[in-house]
Amino acid sequence: MRKYLHITIAALCLAALPLANAEAQDLDGDNDIRVDSDGDFDIRPYTGFAAGAFGLELRDSAGYSQKSTVFGGYAKLGADIGDNLGAELRIGSSSSGTKGNTKLSDSYFISYLAKLQMPLAPDFKVYALLGGTTANFKKTTAGTAKSQSKTGFSYGLGGDFHLDDRLAAGAEWVQYWTNVKLGTALGPNNKAKLWGIMGSLSYHF
Repeated sequence: MRKYLHITIAALCLAALPLANAEAQDLDGDNDIRVDSDGDFDIRPYTGFAAGAFGLELRDSAGYSQKSTVFGGYAKLGADIGDNLGAELRIGSSSSGTKGNTKLSDSYFISYLAKLQMPLAPDFKVYALLGGTTANFKKTTAGTAKSQSKTGFSYGLGGDFHLDDRLAAGAEWVQYWTNVKLGTALGPNNKAKLWGIMGSLSYHF
């Protein structure tokens, strides 16, 4: 599964490379790439990728508790709708963190998010994210792996800065899961958390 996920992420990242001789304009052809100057709710698609710290947390009623901060990342496809709305799909994964003889990892996650945005300058905007994340949480103890896929509520905050009409760099914090209950195979009355602090690069079409 992870092999195909990495292939998908690589393909989405390649799609973010600038197209030769491409002319900057949005879908309605009025050249409103950074801001919607005419207020007609332009749809401005983009793609990109992000990488940074990813938090994995799991605890149960038997006294087990583990928190690991590991490397993680995702590829994304999205669209800005006017200046204040947007939507985004993310596909990503994380490396694993070990405590004693137990290893935690997020084999994959898929997030579907609404964006509430506010431009503070023509080149800079802040945004809030609301939506959901489906993730496969994996726990490996003494070589025995057990995993569970669940969906949880997601929210976060971030900002994007346009380097030019096409490229934007950003940073964000997102809580992908908060106290999501997994199957009993991962521990009695367990609760899992997933979060990320990422830097991103986006290409706007």
